[in-house]
Amino acid sequence: MIDVDAIRQRFSAVAPFLDERGRRVVAAPEASAAGYGGIAAVSVATGIAVSTIGRGLRELSEPRGLDRVRRPHGSSPWAKGPRRWSQDECGEGRDAVE
Repeated sequence: MIDVDAIRQRFSAVAPFLDERGRRVVAAPEASAAGYGGIAAVSVATGIAVSTIGRGLRELSEPRGLDRVRRPHGSSPWAKGPRRWSQDECGEGRDAVE
């Protein structure tokens, strides 16, 4: 029998310090150590999707590109900063309509 409460307790102790990738990397060994049904138990205990835990297991089995948290081009469109508007787009320099 898998002790879901123990998994929940261990995960909640480190969860505030983890980013997206860190949660996958911590959840994956828990699932692997639990054995049969471990992925489902860790998913219930942590709230992490089963597919995300599977992705973490895959990342640990073939460790490449570990410096990235997200896939390429997976960042927010605002990651580069707010858009700069040109004078034409702002309406500056045009005659005012009354």
